[in-house]
Amino acid sequence: MNACAPTSSNVSAMKHSPLHIALLLAGGDGTRAAQSVPKQYVQIEGIPLLAYTMRAFDRHPLIDAIYVVCRDEWADLVRRTATELAFSKFCGTVEAADSCIGSIRNGVKRLEDTYLSSETFDPIILVHDGVRPLVSSAVIADAIAVCQRHGNAIAAVQGEEAFMTGDALKATSMIPREQLWGAQTPHTFPLSTLVRVFKEADRQGVYESQSLYTLMAELHHWPLYKSRGERVNWKITHPEDIWLFSRLVSVL
Repeated sequence: MNACAPTSSNVSAMKHSPLHIALLLAGGDGTRAAQSVPKQYVQIEGIPLLAYTMRAFDRHPLIDAIYVVCRDEWADLVRRTATELAFSKFCGTVEAADSCIGSIRNGVKRLEDTYLSSETFDPIILVHDGVRPLVSSAVIADAIAVCQRHGNAIAAVQGEEAFMTGDALKATSMIPREQLWGAQTPHTFPLSTLVRVFKEADRQGVYESQSLYTLMAELHHWPLYKSRGERVNWKITHPEDIWLFSRLVSVL
């Protein structure tokens, strides 16, 4: 089955076995990383950092297709990397927007046009930061399982410290660590849910959310269900993150 181009001959199979599609976000400028190129394209052991994220999804047995949201000037590099590393599940690039949520919107629109035209099946979409290259097989599998069970999944890790609240001088209350969870990616939803949510965001004029998770929260799409997160599934953001990841890759 060619997951990149559904046809009338394979729609029936898809209906009974939903596709699992990774939508990887690689459109940011990455200025905090202080590199000469956006951090997702920094070369680590001869390949772009993004390639490690793509590889994690390409190797996963439950993933059927991969799309990368990136700026047009980097699209050729992404496609060439996918070809050189023989990523069999890579289906193409989507033009990024000026914001993370705008890029997700563009990706969802592309997937809607490609996979929902027949209205006969509803793929599960895993929206993942392209600069979280250490996402594990277990994290991906649990995101899919929780979404299938509950209708959505947000990868998360429980907090290890209690947080104080108050002003810059004094604390006036606390939040127990048992109540705090750090949201990671993937953020996993059926495609039809994402299409519906972005239409709702348009109606309400919500365009500047930080992420898909925060968009769902702003639109009061509760509950959101936690799937497995891991400390190592961190978002590479600063120069020291790139240094640490490069050291890890060199010994793996």
